[in-house]
Amino acid sequence: LIGGAGYTFNSFEVTKTNRKAFEKAKQFTENADSKPLAIFGGTATGKTHLLYAVKNAIEQNSLDLHVILTTTVDMVSSLTNISNSGSAEQFREQYMQADVLLVDDIQELAGKEKTQDELILLFNMFYESGKRFMMTSSQKESHYGIKDRLLIRGFWGEFAVISKPYINAQLPADEERAVIR
Repeated sequence: LIGGAGYTFNSFEVTKTNRKAFEKAKQFTENADSKPLAIFGGTATGKTHLLYAVKNAIEQNSLDLHVILTTTVDMVSSLTNISNSGSAEQFREQYMQADVLLVDDIQELAGKEKTQDELILLFNMFYESGKRFMMTSSQKESHYGIKDRLLIRGFWGEFAVISKPYINAQLPADEERAVIR
């Protein structure tokens, strides 16, 4: 699945534990006036699949929109590289070129206060300019080292929580696997 092209809404297996996240992600894709969206859930719950499905659907249906899908690890690296030769403003400008910004794994910012501050500024700029923003995180509580302002109810937007691993929906029942778990 190079570049995530295989991740679509049609290939996402909807279950009762991920239905709300699936529906919110589809609404986000279809509505140009969408509020920011945050999807929370543990490892292997389908968060990244939904993020790519949003990217692929927007790129397919709205050719005029520039979509950036990135991870917080890549954003930290980008901010570090720019900080060595430029300003944090350049960091924000590179992402503000997007009409839709999709950020995976916000929890990776735990303890990285400076980067969290930059992302809060960036997210505020997106919100104020009416651009769309979506993030995923495996943590939704600030006590894990993420600032409340970065996580509070999807920063003025919509949010959904996926409570069970998505991977279980894709695997047939297997006694041996159940014993290993």
